[in-house]
Parts: sequence; C-alpha cells; structure tokens
Amino acid sequence: MKHLIQAVCICFCFLICLPAQAEEKKDKRPNIIFILLDNVGKDWFRCYGSEENQTPNIDHLAYTGLRFRNCYVTPVCSTTRHMLLTGRYPFRSGWHTHHDPAIYGGGYFDWNREICFARILRDAGYSTCISGKWQINDLFDPAQKDAIREHGFEEYCLFPEGKKGHPAHKQRYWDPYVIQNGKQLETKGKFGPDIFTDYLIDYMKTHRDKPFCAYYSAILTHIPVVHTPHNIGKELTAREKFAGMLNYSDFLIGRLVKAMDELGIRDNTILFIVPDNGTDNGTDQNAEQSLGGRINGRISEEGIYSLKEQGINMPLIINCPRLVGTERISDDLVDIADVLPTLADLANAPLPDGVTIDGKSFAPQILNQPRKEPWRSWCLTQYYKQRVIRDQRFKLYSTGEFFDLSEDPLEQHDLSRSERLKNENTSLKSYAQLKSVLDSLPENAKLPWEFRSISARRIKAQEELLKKTGTSEKGQ
Repeated sequence: MKHLIQAVCICFCFLICLPAQAEEKKDKRPNIIFILLDNVGKDWFRCYGSEENQTPNIDHLAYTGLRFRNCYVTPVCSTTRHMLLTGRYPFRSGWHTHHDPAIYGGGYFDWNREICFARILRDAGYSTCISGKWQINDLFDPAQKDAIREHGFEEYCLFPEGKKGHPAHKQRYWDPYVIQNGKQLETKGKFGPDIFTDYLIDYMKTHRDKPFCAYYSAILTHIPVVHTPHNIGKELTAREKFAGMLNYSDFLIGRLVKAMDELGIRDNTILFIVPDNGTDNGTDQNAEQSLGGRINGRISEEGIYSLKEQGINMPLIINCPRLVGTERISDDLVDIADVLPTLADLANAPLPDGVTIDGKSFAPQILNQPRKEPWRSWCLTQYYKQRVIRDQRFKLYSTGEFFDLSEDPLEQHDLSRSERLKNENTSLKSYAQLKSVLDSLPENAKLPWEFRSISARRIKAQEELLKKTGTSEKGQ
C-alpha cells in the first residue's frame, strides 16, 4: 500500500509539472543574433563585389541566405548605433553627430528618453544579452553604471571605454579591459574579440531552451590596426593588419555558426550581419595608404564620415536555413532604423506606445512572405545638418546635389543644375519626389548631450570658417 501511494504521488507530481514543461517548449519564436561590425564597408566583402578575399564565412552566409543591395546606416559609429537601437532617425532623436560619452561626458543614451530594442524583446519574454562594444554610455559614471540593464540587456560582456587616463581607455584588443555582468575580468595575454565570442557561445549554451536576442557589437575592425592571434609576430603593413583584422572577424563569425550547429539551434536562429559605417580608410596614424578595399581594381577612397555611398550603403546579410532559406538578393531599400520594428515583428512583440518609430519592419522579406502594403520607396540617413535620401536609382542631398547612382555610383556628376534634370522626365520626377520628402521632415531635435566631441569641434570650426568667408554650405 505504501509503495502504491508513493507511485500515485510521483505520477501526480509529474502531471502537475508536465503542463509547465510543455508550455515552456511551446515558445517557438526564433532566436536572434545581431552582429554589428565596426568600420568596414562593402569594399572589403567579396559577396558585394570586393576583390579582397578576407571573408569566406560571411560570403558563405550571404550566398546561402538573404542579402540586401541597399542598406543605409549613418557615416559614423555612435549615430548608427543610436538609430539602430531606437528605430528613430537622427533628426528625431537629436543624436545626429558623433558623441562618445565615455570619453567626452556631457550627456548619454538616456533610457528615460529612448527605448532600446532589447527592452522591447525582454518585455516580450526574450532573454537578452550584449557582447563587445558599448560607447553611448559612460559605464564608469555612477549615474550610468546600470545603463546596460536599464536599456534591456539582462546580461553583458563589454569593453566599456573610459576617459583618457583611465585603464579602460582604448584598451580593447590585447590585454583588454572587459566587464562581464558588473565584474572586471582578468584578461592578461588575451585578445578582446576572442573573449566576446567565447561569451556569446557560452550564452547560447545556457539559453538555448528559450528565445534569446544576442547583440554582438563587435570591436573589430576599429583602429588602431593590430596583429591578431592568426598573424602575431609577422611584419605587416597597416593595410595588411587591417585585412587580418577583418579575416579574424570572419573566423569568429564562423565559430559562432559552428556553435549554433552543434547546439542544434541553427534552424531557429536568425543571424544578421551589418557594419556600422564605411571603412576607416586612412585616419590611423600608422597607415601609409588607404585602408579601403579593392573594387574594380580601385582602392576605395571614401568611407567613414562620408555621406557618399561608400560611407553609408552597407552590407546587410541575413541567414537561417529553415526560416530565411537559400540564396536571395533583395533590391528593397532598407535603413538601419528598420531593425527595431523588424526584430519586434520577428519576436511577436508590440512596439512601444507613444513613441514615433521611423523604421518599418522587413520581417516579411526575411521570411519570404508577401507584404500587405507596398515597401518603402526611399531610405534616408544624415550627419549633423546634412541629410541624404535615395530611391532605387537617384540620390538627393539636402544641400542640393543630385546623382544617378545607376550610372554614377561614385557620385562624380552632380545633375542638380544639368539640362538633363530640366528635360528628362524620369530624373525630374525622382528629384521632385525625393525633395518633397526632404522638405516634409522636421528640423533636428535638440541634442541630448553637449556638442563637444572631436567631430563636433571640427563642425564648429568649419561653420566659423564658412561664416568668415561667406562660403556656401553646399557639399559640406
């Protein structure tokens, strides 16, 4: 009788637990891994026409998944990151000029002012983490020490950056300064990118039974150019080091994909890869030649800080064998503000009330589903006061320049005062439509921080020079 009672109790407990276990396994929403590479443009990706050969793993993901031909970011890191995280255009958020709070102080990415995609997914039941770089809060400021979790990331492993003189200042590669969930790690002899990748792999192991969103904000290939574990000890030029850094990024992405396969989550994990802006092609003081990659036999001369296509039109690669499918190439126009509503859509998470989101979800394109309404006919970005907008063929600057990208991708022939614009109907129609959109947009919101970075000082100096000389701002 005693044994019978024990057996009944065990069965009863099992039946009580079963619904909870079944409920836990019912959540089949996809995992999301979003990789943001640092300072490298299309000129280095073979799958986008580069003659360099440093990205075999990324190229394979492109050739077996979905890649977009036109994805607009901003021309510099912090403005892209803010636009990505919030789904809002720079003119609306006020974050339209580069600012690194950890170095310059004077304001930061405020969770009381803006809502980050991680918060949206966390509140919808996703586990969330970030690994790599975070430069839009000063994590050593007591008022911001909990910024990562306030923005919705439950766990993190980060290079936090610090002011000049702080042990964390610029210490991102060898013997890096790394904090993981509030604690500084011992990193002597280690390479920062390895630490951040190992952390993500461990995170996937411990969170594979519940939908997760992992934001890999990579520190590669930001300057200074350095040796990696694959070429340490070799005599290399700055450009060869840069190539090695990109190749190592590719190697680490290969490690992540292999881990996904081994964990059995590959078919339900959507992987995104996009850089934050074009190649940093010469600002490293050790570079004797441009760090730009080769396309059509020519080393790119434009990149970071440029509103030309090489600075803002970036690779966007999305891969998931079951959900995305085999090779597809999309001509749909995307800008980085579209990421937040897309991730929310994939996670079946509601967008926040009372917040203007500029982005549009391209989840239907990712999942190869029909759209209920036409896709956007233009995409847009900006830096400081200058905005650019394009359709499938033409590009218009708020300063007036107008280019036919189909025949002039390097933007060498301004059509704004040409006879063609006056007489050719296709050009004139696009110009009128794009100008109408630009004219309808509001003025820049007030900066949420003090205007005092190096970039800001350069802008101020340039404006003062223009005032003194009476020179037009066109083209600036």
